Amino acid sequence: MFWFAPLSLLWSIITIVVFSKESARIAHATHQISVSEATPYYSGVEIEEKPSLCSLLGILFGSSLAAGYIVSSIALSMGTSIVNNLIFLFFRELGGSNTVCGLTVVVTVLFEVPIFQMAPQLLQRFGVVGLQELACLAYITRVLGYTFIPQHKVLLVLLLEPLHGVTYAFAKTSGVEFVAELAPKGYDASCQGLLASFLGLGSVIGLSLGGWAQDALGAKSMYRLYAGVVALGLIVLTLVTRQREVVVKKAPEHEDNELEHDSSIHSHSESVVSSVEVEC
Repeated sequence: MFWFAPLSLLWSIITIVVFSKESARIAHATHQISVSEATPYYSGVEIEEKPSLCSLLGILFGSSLAAGYIVSSIALSMGTSIVNNLIFLFFRELGGSNTVCGLTVVVTVLFEVPIFQMAPQLLQRFGVVGLQELACLAYITRVLGYTFIPQHKVLLVLLLEPLHGVTYAFAKTSGVEFVAELAPKGYDASCQGLLASFLGLGSVIGLSLGGWAQDALGAKSMYRLYAGVVALGLIVLTLVTRQREVVVKKAPEHEDNELEHDSSIHSHSESVVSSVEVEC
């Protein structure tokens, strides 16, 4: 297995060389793409007065689409917490060695690097919600696949590990863009911090319940349970997204622009900001 280290180094060098040549072209192309084209669900918000914490929370949960996205992100954070912290214990149960555990990390990173490099194109192709949905699907497929690996066939996990790169890179890219387009001008970092707080809370809850479930039900049942948790978050996000699309399609043609403006996260959040600030 020691041959894998120089092979990984070679792959990293090739990745840097190939994708760095595309960086300038992608950056130039992305600069020419308007925000509405790259992320059709969101539009910018500018707030003259300094928003309070309650106002920022109101923006994050200011529409069904935003709330559904955060619910899905928290569910995915709960799921990834058990993989990040407990998966090596499961690999040991399957007969895996320290070398195999190390190889799984190498494989995941090798797939994360090119995906992050192609983030602008992926956002343009799938959008913020699409990337989040794909991240959830990749997670569900991965953890369910773990539960069907036979004893002493632990090397099969290397076939599933690339999906972690998809989950992590897609979710992070989607989350950063989601908040960047949702946050008031000048408060991107504050909103990113709030979202990270919710995701951190999801990780704490997910890992706590996951440790209990692994002791009580076993590792395979625990991973199948969390596949269901992430699937539930995915269903919530899909339903609110489809509901919005149906509403837009049913609107009269001459009211399309107004309806899209009112149903977008940011335009709705402007009214939420004023009302929430009064309550705070």
